[in-house]
Amino acid sequence: MTLPKKPEYFAGIKVDGAYERYLERLEEEEKAKNKIKEAGFPTTRFLSEEEQARYKDSIKQFKGKAYDTLNIPKNGSNLFKVVYLNEIGIKTASLSELELALENGLELEGFYEDTPSVVLRSNGDSYALNNYLAKLLAEEVQKRKEETFKHSLVLNGLKLKEDSNSEYGLILVPGEDFSYFEAPELGSENHLKKFSRLGERGMPVFDKEGKRTLYTREDGLSRLYLGVDLDSDSGNVRLANSNEYGRVVVVSPEMAQKNLGDKKWHYQKNQNILQELR
Repeated sequence: MTLPKKPEYFAGIKVDGAYERYLERLEEEEKAKNKIKEAGFPTTRFLSEEEQARYKDSIKQFKGKAYDTLNIPKNGSNLFKVVYLNEIGIKTASLSELELALENGLELEGFYEDTPSVVLRSNGDSYALNNYLAKLLAEEVQKRKEETFKHSLVLNGLKLKEDSNSEYGLILVPGEDFSYFEAPELGSENHLKKFSRLGERGMPVFDKEGKRTLYTREDGLSRLYLGVDLDSDSGNVRLANSNEYGRVVVVSPEMAQKNLGDKKWHYQKNQNILQELR
């Protein structure tokens, strides 16, 4: 970045210290960006043609409804596609990783980006197509902890299994890295609430002056993704829907390996760097 040179006079008036402080601020912001890039954050990018070809080849093993659910082009995305990409070793971004990608210049606005996670709010779903999947996932959660669904749950580390009883030909089951956490931010009482950014857990930081919107619902199973206006959507029940505005954001294998086991990775470091400059 080339900074503007300080003029001695502007409009016939000698420049005072305000302009110097302005230049210093620009320099500090540029240094912050460089520190963030050097701090070991995951490198994110869009799914490549080669990765899409690998995906298309792999889904040939599925039949009928399952194959139709997974048969999504490169410029397209649904929950099942991103879950399966992770199964074949192509790591896709979480909400917090998408937020950092956005901060570091990846052009996400105008597209939507699914995460490989879901939001579960109850044992069952008022949306009939998802009722079977929601009940099965609730049973898996109950095996690990007696859950009353006081708050929405974000489920991670899922994988796919063919099931003819599912409207999608597929169900979601716990993988080796299955985990979940309570997310009160995603409660239906926060539907249409404004936020300014997503925090470390990928949850919205509410702000009445924020330009971004949270979408939620009252019950059942939902996708968890970043919308075309950079909104956070946890209210979409159409798990298999895809259109040309869908994009898959991939975390580079090298950086994913470097950060393996560090679920929080370096988000707080990012915040600390920026806080130092405020």
